[in-house]
Amino acid sequence: MSLKDAESGVSMSDSVTSPGRLIAAARESRSISPVDLALRLRLDGKMVKALERDDFENLPAPTFVRGYIRSISKELGVDADPILEAYATHASGEPPSLADFSSRAPDQIGINSTVIKVVTYVLLTTLILLIVFWWRSTYERGEATPVGELGESIDAHTTKADPLPYKYQVLEHDNEGWRVAPPAEPSTADGVVVTDLPADGGEDNPEPDLAAVGTLHISTSNEAWIEVYSAADDRLYYGTAKADSTVEIAGHAYYRLILGNTESVTLRLNGEKIDLGPYSYQGVAQLELGSPPQNDSNVQ
Repeated sequence: MSLKDAESGVSMSDSVTSPGRLIAAARESRSISPVDLALRLRLDGKMVKALERDDFENLPAPTFVRGYIRSISKELGVDADPILEAYATHASGEPPSLADFSSRAPDQIGINSTVIKVVTYVLLTTLILLIVFWWRSTYERGEATPVGELGESIDAHTTKADPLPYKYQVLEHDNEGWRVAPPAEPSTADGVVVTDLPADGGEDNPEPDLAAVGTLHISTSNEAWIEVYSAADDRLYYGTAKADSTVEIAGHAYYRLILGNTESVTLRLNGEKIDLGPYSYQGVAQLELGSPPQNDSNVQ
């Protein structure tokens, strides 16, 4: 059926030549309701009614409306060109042009991009802050100039020894009054080394009584603190003895000792081993060996 036949008996006013009226006339000539037409074309019934009312404000973009007009014309068996021409005359405004995405190159992010610049500045700032924090934390802890527990400088590649399993007080001294026995020399006594004795001969220098003096022998299997004093409170030895070391002092009838880390210390007097257990408390032993002279006014 031609569109002219569908328009017969209808006046040729503006309303008749509108696209909506042309679609309605063609539909009515086929005795099809708007709902049935929408179902056939799988369209919303409101869309067909809006087309027939020329309700352009509630219709989608012109590109879609033209597609609907072609589909409806094909379903109703009429020519779509007159309806499209009427739509072009009555529709207000020009149809928006579609972007040609196929011919336009996509945007690319270059080195001058603001995003690249911002990210670069943030990364550089973060790196500088990390370097500053590391430098401050390193030098505040004194890692640049390592110092030992007793204040002496140590080499950066030297491995620091494990701390002693006991606590002791570090005393300041003037490095005077230290008396460490010289290398042992054999004497007439069995296994006894005698030092610091008066010279032989003469009434003023009588021969000493070897039984009244003793040889102190201290050996360590691990690092230990050793203090040895005479009856006059002279320091005979004062300091930390390294592991597997030996300290030997002779020539005194009395010794006062303070020994740290006693588990690693072996003490002998005149070759006889002294048990440190009764004198030890929490790894520190304090004991006296021999008898101090009764007429020595410096004895405390």
